[in-house]
Amino acid sequence: MSFKPENGNRDDSQGVSPQSGSSGSPPDERYPETQNSPEEEGRRGGRLGGRPDRGLVPVVVVGLLLLALVVGGILLWLSYGDRAGGASVYEDSIESGSEPVVRLMNGPGRVRIEGVEGQENVEISARRYARGRNPAVAKENAADVPVNISNEGSAIELSSDGGRGTGVDYDLRVPSGSTVEVESEAGDVEVSGLDNTVTVLARSGDVSVEDIQGSIGIESQAGDVTVGPVSTETGNAEINVGSGDLTLTDLVVGILEAHVEAGDVALLGRFSGSGSVSVETGSIDVRLPSEDAKDLTFEARVGQVSRDDEQEPE
Repeated sequence: MSFKPENGNRDDSQGVSPQSGSSGSPPDERYPETQNSPEEEGRRGGRLGGRPDRGLVPVVVVGLLLLALVVGGILLWLSYGDRAGGASVYEDSIESGSEPVVRLMNGPGRVRIEGVEGQENVEISARRYARGRNPAVAKENAADVPVNISNEGSAIELSSDGGRGTGVDYDLRVPSGSTVEVESEAGDVEVSGLDNTVTVLARSGDVSVEDIQGSIGIESQAGDVTVGPVSTETGNAEINVGSGDLTLTDLVVGILEAHVEAGDVALLGRFSGSGSVSVETGSIDVRLPSEDAKDLTFEARVGQVSRDDEQEPE
């Protein structure tokens, strides 16, 4: 007795070829079937369908590099394009009489004013400076920095403000009887040899006032201040310092009012007059003969007052 598989009988009866896809016959071993998992098919599809065009990558990289070079070049030019410095000197002389009022308003730059006995004119020497892409251009720019002068009656006014990267250093020789007023944005101020009133407003820079025989008024926001000698029995000295040290030497004044926000004060030599010296934060060093300081009051809110009374030699 023999038995045939049921499927085999059905296939024979329906005339289905053994190569048919529905046949239960084993597949041809020469062509094995392979079937990928859903994960592998997804990865394969992603590689084929979502892959970016590799030809665009170098173009994008080169474009970014060129952009970086352009931006870097612009920044470099802005930072170092005006590295060269140049200067130009302006000189003038103005008749003024023996007791003019000289007002000077300066931006960046040093100011030096000297009183000359017997002189009746104001001698001006202004060294202007500026920057440019080369020395020749810088010198041309310096020559364009304005020195504004007005002369009305006995008053002479000078001013300069050439803008960013410019400045003027002033040297003035004036009659010793001049009344001098200085306003400086940034730079040292020196005034000497005058018999009349001196007023200085300095926002940044050291201030030196010496050999004065008139009243003085000084306001310094940031910088050291040195005053003396000053000899005026009827004049006063009013000094205000924001941040910086104050040194007073050989003062003969009617009334002294000195105040320092942050810094030290030193009184040296001799003093005649009355008044007060105060410091918010800092110390006061008094090196005067005891009789010279008898009409002075001292106050240091955060700091100390030290006194080294000097005895007059017999």
